[in-house]
Amino acid sequence: MALLNVDFYSYYLGMDSPLTVLLPEKRGRKPEASPDKKYPVLYLLHGHADDNTAWIRKSDLELLVRDHDLIVVMPSAHRSFYTNGRYGHLYFDYITKELPVIVGNFFPASARREDTYIGGLSMGGYGALKAALSCPEQYAGVAAMSAANSPFGAMKAAGPMFSVPDFMDNVYRIFGDEAEYKGSKEDLEYLAKQAASSAGSGLKIYHSCGKQDPLYGLNVEFKQFMETECPELDYHYCECDGSHNWGFWNPQLKCILEYFGLIPASQDKSGT
Repeated sequence: MALLNVDFYSYYLGMDSPLTVLLPEKRGRKPEASPDKKYPVLYLLHGHADDNTAWIRKSDLELLVRDHDLIVVMPSAHRSFYTNGRYGHLYFDYITKELPVIVGNFFPASARREDTYIGGLSMGGYGALKAALSCPEQYAGVAAMSAANSPFGAMKAAGPMFSVPDFMDNVYRIFGDEAEYKGSKEDLEYLAKQAASSAGSGLKIYHSCGKQDPLYGLNVEFKQFMETECPELDYHYCECDGSHNWGFWNPQLKCILEYFGLIPASQDKSGT
């Protein structure tokens, strides 16, 4: 794979913004022009304390997708929860409106829904689910690992894990208070019910969490909601031993790529 670090001016953010991108390359072969070739795209969203480099630095991503026809795009969203904050930047619009255009303009990326996927972990799991459930017509599949399904629920469940300076103040600046969040367009349960009654029926959803994760209970609650309230959605949940760290996320990344058919399935089915 070719690894690119891209900085460009974002209209929705009003500032320069970085992307880390993996592009297919044919190693050991003579380069040939292929102007009409378009590749599937996977957007991967980082967690609360990470940035666009996390997936490359901390996982086996590049090894997993090597020699496969896939573009992987990793944006940076700081601590935004991938949301148009009340007093912050327009990160939801950046992810769902601007990036697909930028990626299509810069790279040989397919714009077809059936070739577009999004995934994330922790805060990025929330962001990926929010993007796909809000815009199910844009994505063929979404994957969420150890998702902070509700920022308020995550604060209550995780406690010290989110004990970074001004975490709670940041959540309130983005979402308002919990009463304002519940039932709003930021609430994943509300979005899931909306998607279930619309174009979301074609969206494949992969959801996983480790049994020792501080957010395990929160993720199980969301699983139960999805299975009882949104049976129309193509929803798959898996769990296994693991906590809120790359020891769980790294093997899950392989499962996700196989689940969506982005890499060939192996014979080892552990963790699925």
